Amino acid sequence: MSAIALGAATASPRRSAVLRAAAIRHRTAVLTLVGVMAVLSVAMLLHGWYVHTGLHRLGADSCDPDTVACLATYKQFIHRYGMPLQTLDGVLYVLGGGFGAFAGGPLLAREFEHGTVRFAWTQGAGRSRWTVGAVTVVGGAVVVVAALFGVVQRWWSEPLVREAGQFNPDIFMQTWPVMAGRVLLTFGLALLAGAVLRRTVVAVGVGLAGSVALPFVAQVFRTHYRPPLEEAVHTMTPLSLDGRWVLDVWYSDPAGNRIGTGEFYDRGGDFAHLQAMVRDGGYTAHQVYQPADRFWPFQFIEAGWMLALGIAACAAAVWWVRRRAV
Repeated sequence: MSAIALGAATASPRRSAVLRAAAIRHRTAVLTLVGVMAVLSVAMLLHGWYVHTGLHRLGADSCDPDTVACLATYKQFIHRYGMPLQTLDGVLYVLGGGFGAFAGGPLLAREFEHGTVRFAWTQGAGRSRWTVGAVTVVGGAVVVVAALFGVVQRWWSEPLVREAGQFNPDIFMQTWPVMAGRVLLTFGLALLAGAVLRRTVVAVGVGLAGSVALPFVAQVFRTHYRPPLEEAVHTMTPLSLDGRWVLDVWYSDPAGNRIGTGEFYDRGGDFAHLQAMVRDGGYTAHQVYQPADRFWPFQFIEAGWMLALGIAACAAAVWWVRRRAV
């Protein structure tokens, strides 16, 4: 091999070598991420076991959901076990993708702040390959950890599914496909902000803001993944609706005339009377809904566009480093 060829081989290390070097360089961040999520997972498994045991002990997991007695049993369960479950569930709904921001924000921003990018870019791989290697290693670890954490979260929140349904926004965002997509998108936003703004705190803040806003944006899009169905039902019991996602409800009187929700409730009074009206009194509740069997297709649709946007943000960060960063 000539000296020129040898120099070229030395100046351009193999892709596996770049990835290995990136893994060594960022292993502290990756191991910290894995450790934190492992501790949270163990805590959720222990708390989930406690909550699931309480659900079974009260009989709320096996009663007929179309009965008032079952509703009362479930309310008793919520009274005893639901407060911490619902509180933490709400926190995870808003900040569930936040650890993607803490992984992506410092990845490039800290290099700019400390000036180490100049050293990295003078190595044989060049700025683009070093950046791609770091993003691939850390971003890949983030997605895998997020998916595993989503599995734990979904099992942990299962007692809430019986009342709220699996399409409940809190539960939907915590299931593993959407969790993985959400975290990668948050990671990509923080990474891009770090490349452009070069400030770790600001980059992490951008990622956290994206994590907070994303569930609300996704909820708007989610209603349009498939055209909803409409069905006339004769029950007021929310637990009996086979996991469907009810988007809207309207009512008709015995003559078939459409009446507003407020007017219907004014005619009924208490829950027992309303139930009797729609079951035996000729009134009908008309539900506009997404059926339960669309849950997993919706999961993968939502995860798909989040993953695509996350990859696009990561690619934009690499492009910025290659073309704009000096």
